[in-house]
Amino acid sequence: MDPTAARWTSLGVIAAMTTLATWALSAGSSEQPDAAAMEPADYAIGLEVRRSGSAPEVVSAKDGAVAGRSGSCDIVLDDPTVSKQHARFHARAGHVFVEDLQSTNGTLVNGKRIGQQTALRRGDRIGLGANLIVVLGITQPSLNRKRP
Repeated sequence: MDPTAARWTSLGVIAAMTTLATWALSAGSSEQPDAAAMEPADYAIGLEVRRSGSAPEVVSAKDGAVAGRSGSCDIVLDDPTVSKQHARFHARAGHVFVEDLQSTNGTLVNGKRIGQQTALRRGDRIGLGANLIVVLGITQPSLNRKRP
């Protein structure tokens, strides 16, 4: 591995660990927001996107984020085996879900093709064509609550 790739990989790992630490600390705080009092958009999903031939990238996706080949997707995957709009991520009540958007080649979760919306856990691996997306966790912001 060349030194530049090693540096980018190291930065990706550091960013992933920072996201996980932030998530773990916020999940353990005694003053957690009530899930019913937060909008779905308040949740952010930490994902590590591993594109074929590229260094891993850590992204923060919102509820409804779409992964696919189209430039209008939230997570763009330049891969002919990925559909234009391949899969959608959801964050609800502190949980992460993925749904296949009737893609040609399907969406895999931990190596198994899914047929319906599937709940995800930290560390789960989502396969889209030759690309891999790893779930890092979900954040629950404490300041973005609905006002009464």
